[in-house]
Amino acid sequence: MTKIYRSARGKSVDIDRIKLANETTIAVGNMKTNTRGDLLGAGNKVVAGRNQLMDHAYSVDPVIPAYSPNDASSFAARQAIVAESKAQELVHLTQNLTVPVEAPVDTSATQPAARGSLASSVAKPATVNQQPMPNPKTQNKANGPSRI
Repeated sequence: MTKIYRSARGKSVDIDRIKLANETTIAVGNMKTNTRGDLLGAGNKVVAGRNQLMDHAYSVDPVIPAYSPNDASSFAARQAIVAESKAQELVHLTQNLTVPVEAPVDTSATQPAARGSLASSVAKPATVNQQPMPNPKTQNKANGPSRI
């Protein structure tokens, strides 16, 4: 059931009818969607509907079992699956390296020498020559004329 609102001028406004009338207009922003929530592609054609996007967003991965703090076997199974996926990712990364692992890489030619760390700058001996502050009256005389 739709609720009809009254505007400040006394006109009746049906918000649900306005939403349905403008469902296919492109939404304002950078998400490439229409106001209904469908994903838009080239030429503003619907690539994926909002229901399909929500099903994908809320889908549960059936490979990894649900964790239960009371069941030790589910925890062990989950740990084994996670360890296996990390191992597969590591194998994939090492197989796709473009630089051979055995070849030494000379980093001194490409990177500038470091300027030093905080500890090295603190450890350097510093000599400070402190002089007494000049009298403000004599300092002003040295900077310019005293009378015009």
